[in-house]
Amino acid sequence: GDVEKYTKGVKNLIDTKFSRFNAKVKKGQQEILDALQDATVKIQVLFAYTGKKLSTHNEASINDLIDELNDNSDLVKFNDFNIDKAHKGLVVGLNSEPINENVIISNWGYIDEPYKSYYGQINGAALGELWLKYGRRLFIENIRSFLGTSEVNDEIITTIKTEPANFIYFNNGITILCESIKKKPISGSDKSLGAFECQGMSIVNGAQTLGSIGSLSEITTIDLSNIKVFVKFISLEGSPEGFGHRITIATNTQNKVDKKDFVSLNAEQERIKVDLKLEGIDYHFKRSDEKILPDETNYLLEEVAFSLASLWDDVTLTTTVKKASGKLWEDVQNRPYIDLFNNSISALKIIKAVKIYRFVTNKMKQLSYDADGRQRSIYLYGNTFVSHILFQRIPKQYLADSSIGFDNYFNTELETKTDECLVELENLIETNYPEAMIGFIFRNYTKCRDLKALMT
Repeated sequence: GDVEKYTKGVKNLIDTKFSRFNAKVKKGQQEILDALQDATVKIQVLFAYTGKKLSTHNEASINDLIDELNDNSDLVKFNDFNIDKAHKGLVVGLNSEPINENVIISNWGYIDEPYKSYYGQINGAALGELWLKYGRRLFIENIRSFLGTSEVNDEIITTIKTEPANFIYFNNGITILCESIKKKPISGSDKSLGAFECQGMSIVNGAQTLGSIGSLSEITTIDLSNIKVFVKFISLEGSPEGFGHRITIATNTQNKVDKKDFVSLNAEQERIKVDLKLEGIDYHFKRSDEKILPDETNYLLEEVAFSLASLWDDVTLTTTVKKASGKLWEDVQNRPYIDLFNNSISALKIIKAVKIYRFVTNKMKQLSYDADGRQRSIYLYGNTFVSHILFQRIPKQYLADSSIGFDNYFNTELETKTDECLVELENLIETNYPEAMIGFIFRNYTKCRDLKALMT
């Protein structure tokens, strides 16, 4: 009974039915809403208890919940935190002895001043052995541990499996702090291979690299010896107090290159920027330290991409905005990017798309303030889908590369059409998906295709 109440509570939380929760949950309402609206967010359902295993009925209840939440995606992960895991975690936590290991570095070099540091390559199999021996203890000083399944880690593993020889070129490597480092006399000054004694090891950057390699270390069919990883060992001997902490922060907060940044190299973006400038609009598609607020004279890459995705005839791109928006610009040479940004997309079409997308988004955001539960969730999560349906219903001549009739339609009919669309959508969802969580409906390709078929 308690487990069933728990699973129902998870559903209510994701459906934003805050009226059913206590003051503690309501206090974090905005933070929860912000998280649920972020397409990159993953959810962990963690069940902590003092037994060793869930009963068959309880396990079935949890599995039903996870299956319903995921619905052909990997959004939600279940963490069965039983007494055995708690005990194991306690033992590992108490074992605070420093990690002392001998390592072999190939093609090594060194920096002698002001603080000793060695760098070079380490065999993937050797890193796998380190993981098997110490696990997450290696990351005690890191700002985060190994994150398990993620987009970045999936790509690391794919490279290991498909392009092992190129791994060292594609990967940023690992930074390891040590209380002390001593080179062993064997092999002398030969830089092709060196043996080192490392005391007090801690990986402060590269946890995802090592964790991904470690996750493959028990799979006997994968030969990790073909993987070479660039490593940097920094000795803290003689360094001022807090120096290791500064290294940890610096190596994890240098400007990260996001896939979205590669869009700036695409010629279509420059062409669009010029065309929009001729219409009096500044188009911002490169990341900078300047804070840009979108308005009538300032467009951002994200909202232009989301607007064009809504305009696209196939609802798949609309769903992608909510499910994994980064895929829209993941590869500027292939779809879906080239569907959105190509030489047939005019400045006027972008202006119309953005104008409608903004109107729908702002209207639904305002409506959400006075709504609750599932209706509120529709207003929060459904803006891209509603925009898509409206684009399908607007007479095509109004969306053509001319201004004839568009302004009149926008000013006199769009609001009424939006209201009608929302009423229709709410009724269809309650009729066809009365138990489904709203946020996940708009991330589900099949459900969105079915809803569109009923509305167009």
